[in-house]
Amino acid sequence: MAHIDRDDLLAALLAGNLARLRRLLAGAEVEDPDLPHQITPMMAAAACGHEAAVEMLLQGGADPARRDAAGRTAAAYARDGGHPHLAARLDTVVDQERRMW
Repeated sequence: MAHIDRDDLLAALLAGNLARLRRLLAGAEVEDPDLPHQITPMMAAAACGHEAAVEMLLQGGADPARRDAAGRTAAAYARDGGHPHLAARLDTVVDQERRMW
């Protein structure tokens, strides 16, 4: 699997450019973290409040329960970014996945 260029990813997220995001994620590892902070594409999308990007990453297999180096999840990034509705959606997905196990 290819690694995602962080600058390209952030530019696509900030612009809300889903077509570019799809191209960046094609054949890439959706859980590819930004070292050393361990920030994943899901966390970046959540922080920007891009619900469509978050859904695309979820469908691609991204783990919404994954934590960064500080122990924060994508839902925490969404809340801190002022996107409580998206944070609630991510919390719901995590809760549903936990119930399945």
